[in-house]
Amino acid sequence: MITNKIKSVQLKKAIDKLKKNRQFATNTSNRVLLVISEDNFKVYGSLQNLWKSLGLSANAFDVVICGSLRDLDDKNLLQVSFKDLGLDGEFKNKDLSALLENEFGSAILVSGAETLLSNYVVLRSGATFLIGKSPDPFSILDVEIFENDPSLLEAELIRYYKILKHKK
Repeated sequence: MITNKIKSVQLKKAIDKLKKNRQFATNTSNRVLLVISEDNFKVYGSLQNLWKSLGLSANAFDVVICGSLRDLDDKNLLQVSFKDLGLDGEFKNKDLSALLENEFGSAILVSGAETLLSNYVVLRSGATFLIGKSPDPFSILDVEIFENDPSLLEAELIRYYKILKHKK
């Protein structure tokens, strides 16, 4: 419990630092990272084929779930929680560390009340464009979407992704 409070303070400081040092339009990668907080996992059902709608190959689309879901059978999903963080804010999860070494052109954030870890993962991705669902308490998103209906959220994500990538 105390450890999680220390980690939360560390993450808030790290988010502020990453936000200040963020580079814009330096990455031309088509790889996309989808980060979903545990409290929005039900939205993943409508977004699991988002990569097709964005015109990407399956290996150019990565998914990270932030939280502690018990019944997660999908082997294509990477799950992280506060237990995967050291007190210094570095990830102990080797799979996540390896994933974040990739260059991401865009990151999509779908979070709700549980935003701290998901915001940190998105910023650590180094993605050029950050698109996501409201709320955005740290003001990190380039495009914030105010839509709760999963199908409308997907349509908006596709629309803004294509605008940001200049695709038609």
